[in-house]
Amino acid sequence: MPRALPSILVALALTSATTFTTFSREARADLDDDAARLAASWTARGAMLERLDPVFLERGRSRVIDLDRPGQLAKTEKSGCVTVAILAARTTDLLADEGDASAHKMLDPAAAPLAPLVPPSPHGEDEHRTRSAGGAAVISRCGADSFELKRITVETTSPRAAVEILVARSPAALGEISEALPERAAGLLAPRGDPGGLIEPGPIGERIARAERRARSEGASRVVKTVTRASPAGLGRVTLKLGEGCHRLDLMAEVPSAVPRRATDLDAEAHVQEGGRLLARDRADVPDARLDFCLGELTLVDVAFAGASGASPVTVSDAVWTTPKSLSARWGPRARAGFAGAMRKRHAPAPVDDALFEAVGIQGITQVPIAVTPGQCYLAAVGLIRGDARAIRLAATLGDRAPHDEALERPEGAAIAFCAGPSRSAVIDVDVRGNGPWWALSVWGMGAASF
Repeated sequence: MPRALPSILVALALTSATTFTTFSREARADLDDDAARLAASWTARGAMLERLDPVFLERGRSRVIDLDRPGQLAKTEKSGCVTVAILAARTTDLLADEGDASAHKMLDPAAAPLAPLVPPSPHGEDEHRTRSAGGAAVISRCGADSFELKRITVETTSPRAAVEILVARSPAALGEISEALPERAAGLLAPRGDPGGLIEPGPIGERIARAERRARSEGASRVVKTVTRASPAGLGRVTLKLGEGCHRLDLMAEVPSAVPRRATDLDAEAHVQEGGRLLARDRADVPDARLDFCLGELTLVDVAFAGASGASPVTVSDAVWTTPKSLSARWGPRARAGFAGAMRKRHAPAPVDDALFEAVGIQGITQVPIAVTPGQCYLAAVGLIRGDARAIRLAATLGDRAPHDEALERPEGAAIAFCAGPSRSAVIDVDVRGNGPWWALSVWGMGAASF
């Protein structure tokens, strides 16, 4: 089976923009109507209204919206009000606040890859912000306070969202959005429950042994332990020289015997030392932290952690799974690591022979036709060569069958297995979205189907 020409597939990827633009235009139709209805309602109440350009949000990336722009609307008297409405699809979850995004704890990891971790508040980090209901949020200030409302920060906890923003200046408060858009009215919210205290992790020796047994039972080739020490504030950082392969780092802090003591709840993140690329992050509400990632070459990795109960010893247990030799290195160590990580996540067997088909591409949707042998099974995997991805979707279409894999949350690769049946051809769809991603695709033969 011939290898694909990279230039051909890059050209195919560039054809995906039209489909995505058409979908986005249709998805905003209802939102545009809601924004127009709200604008008409507030204008009828005597408000001077400005409708800003639509904003497109992605999870984890906040946007600062400047409201106090020269040449727009004159300031009202001190008795007046400024009301800002943020509208998105009704299923979208928005967070809005006054001021700049730098005031929030939720930072872009690329901007500060090794910023000290801060243990999360038991009440969550979003209580000081306005949360949307029915896809709508309102910030309103009246009197002298209206002069302080010069900008807002908006972000979404949904994967992505198109947002309409309306700024109204009126003699009096304009009331709730539900008066103009009754279908967005939300019912009563139940009060937050008390989840109780954090789990006591138990003796450190038992936890270390349990982590090693678990890794060995899953096929880890070796387990290496490193001991460091947290600061009195429960923070710490360690640099590890890690070889090629898939790694699982279990971080476990010793629990002091003295009482009273702070609860042990480790949060951790790992970055490539050169360039600061984020490999993995764990901020779960459990005593120990776990970081899973794969590397394509010997790499210095910085691991930062927080949440130990004072100046306690912290053990880092590194379990390693060997990278299959059949994974090509021609696309670079990162793509090789992406292949390995996707296969491990999907519990796919390691290919025995070299890839039958290879190709490269860029951001967007790329369709790759390949020839297959009836009755044979195949394994396909995609891995990032460079850039960053928000989502990777991989699918194979054979007649009316379309096995697929979707990787989210800082993905490095995706993998699927499929059998040709009576088909002699298949179409592999690679959809990668992110910040300038380049990817490599490999397809391996896995033998004849057993059914």
